Amino acid sequence: MLIFFSDTCADSQELAERADKALSVIGKPLIGKITKKENGAPLCSNWNMSITHTDGIILLALSSKPVGIDIEREDREVPSSMVDMKNWTAYEAYRKKTGEGIKLSEVREGGDYTREAEFHYFIDGYILAVAGGEGALFTICV
Repeated sequence: MLIFFSDTCADSQELAERADKALSVIGKPLIGKITKKENGAPLCSNWNMSITHTDGIILLALSSKPVGIDIEREDREVPSSMVDMKNWTAYEAYRKKTGEGIKLSEVREGGDYTREAEFHYFIDGYILAVAGGEGALFTICV
């Protein structure tokens, strides 16, 4: 699975264009134009894709299997029904992977979603949750 990271892109389409350039160097199928599913989730023809952004950071995950990602500042306030930020990022990543979307009204009070995701801390002060995908996680800054 590939994760493309940028703190200088204006939006996810610009990040996709930069990712395309990186993918062409290694001979992988390109992303092309990002469209949206009916529920608003990003869609491209060659990959399963998930996008997350916060505080000027954008990440784009590409995988051969369904994937969902979410990144948040560790000190951000979480909805009252969530235990902590780790649980919240896991919830968002999982819901993106399943295509169900984020529905605060359906968040289980005290529910534990941390089993649904893996956590990464490669950006100081942020939690990245990854649900699904396949294989090792490779992060590429573009």
